[in-house]
Amino acid sequence: MAALYALRYAALHGFGLILLHVVNAEDSLADVERSMAVIEEAAALDSVVTERVLLDGAPGKAIGRFVADNRIDTLFCSTSKRHRFLAQSLRDQLIRLPLAADLAVVQVVRLDTVYAVRKMVLAIQEERLSVQKFVLFAGLAKSYAAAAEIYSVTVVDSKKLAELDIHRTRSLLRAINDHLAHYLKLAGFMGISLHIKHAATRSEVDQILHHLSHHDFQLLIVGGRRLSTLSSLFRSKPIERLFLETPVNTIAFYGRGNG
Repeated sequence: MAALYALRYAALHGFGLILLHVVNAEDSLADVERSMAVIEEAAALDSVVTERVLLDGAPGKAIGRFVADNRIDTLFCSTSKRHRFLAQSLRDQLIRLPLAADLAVVQVVRLDTVYAVRKMVLAIQEERLSVQKFVLFAGLAKSYAAAAEIYSVTVVDSKKLAELDIHRTRSLLRAINDHLAHYLKLAGFMGISLHIKHAATRSEVDQILHHLSHHDFQLLIVGGRRLSTLSSLFRSKPIERLFLETPVNTIAFYGRGNG
C-alpha cells in the first residue's frame, strides 16, 4: 500500500520506481515478489518504469548504502501500528541515518483510501513549513486531484491560551498567513485547491486527532522529525501516538540528511 503512494508521486514527476526489499527470515520472498508484481501492473497503467532490487545484510545499513550510491529522490517506507516497546523498527533505523534522500514513512489505516484521495491535510506548527515538505504534499495533492488544507497549529500554555482575545488572535493568524502566502500562490500555479486553517491548543497531537475526526480527510502529512524529538523512557514520542491513533492514512516526512 505504501508503494502506491510512491507510484503516484513517481508518475507525477516522471520518475522511475524502484521496488526495494531487504531479504530477511520473516518475509517470504515469494510473497514479496507477488506484491511487487501488483505494483508493476499498476505502474504500467501510468507508464512508470519499475525496477526490482533485492538487498542483503542489515536492513538499515543496506538501504542507506543503496540510497547513497544511487540518485534517489524520495524513499517511501511503511510502518505498522503494532507498537513494540524499545524495539528498533526499520523506520527507526532509517530516521537515524543521514540519508541522501527524503524519507516518507507511511502508516496505512484504511486500504480503500490509498486509491482515492479527495481531501488531504498538511499539519504544521504555526508557519513552519519547509519547501521539501510542501513539494511532497503538493505533489500528492496534484496527482490525486485532491482538495488540500494546511492546518496551522499554534501550541500555547493555559495562561497564554486564556489571554488570546480577538485582537491578538487576528494578529497571530494574519502573521502566519503572511508567511504562508507564497505557498498559496504556488498551489494556484499548480491548479491545486488549497486553503489554510488555524488552531491554538495545549497539545498538538490532540488537536490534530480532533481535527481528523471531525473532517473527511483521506490523507494526513506531518513533519516527522519534529514530532520524533520529545520523548522519555516512559513516554512515547508524539509521532508514535499519532501513528497509533490516527483515523486516516498518514505520511511522516523527514527531509534528507536527517541523521
